[in-house]
Amino acid sequence: QTIHDFLREAARSQIAVVYYAGHGVQVDGRNYLVPVDIEFKAGARMTDAMVDMDTIMAGLDDQIRTNILILDACRNNPFGSRGLRSSDGGLAQMRAPEGTLIAFATAPGQVALDGEGANSPFSAALSRHLGTPGLEVQQMLTRVHAEVVAATKGKQVPWSNSSLLGEVYLAEK
Repeated sequence: QTIHDFLREAARSQIAVVYYAGHGVQVDGRNYLVPVDIEFKAGARMTDAMVDMDTIMAGLDDQIRTNILILDACRNNPFGSRGLRSSDGGLAQMRAPEGTLIAFATAPGQVALDGEGANSPFSAALSRHLGTPGLEVQQMLTRVHAEVVAATKGKQVPWSNSSLLGEVYLAEK
């Protein structure tokens, strides 16, 4: 319901920002976000209890506004052998429709590190740069990427896919 409410509000906005930090899995080439309160129902597919990224992308694909999706959800299958046997590590590559930027904590098919502190290396770096006044979003992500690579000694390399048509600022110039 929260996602449907968000998509309804986004339809009236100039910029829609989706930020997700948590478990995300790739199943048969599709990306799913795993809710913290996930409940599986007997007889249902495991993916029915997750949020399909295709649903979010379809709800944002009207080319009217700018969409920024930031996903720190590139993880291993959290369910192990209990299900999702077709799950691959990390998230699958996603196409960014016109006017959209998708930022991932690491490259497609790779697994992001959780880090030592309260936040992952990606979320920690993002929090340091997200509100920087006058910093264009792609420049901000370049700084985040550099910090993550340095903090993980090259073990994690953030990735983004963009079809933005101009400069986007998330904090006042």
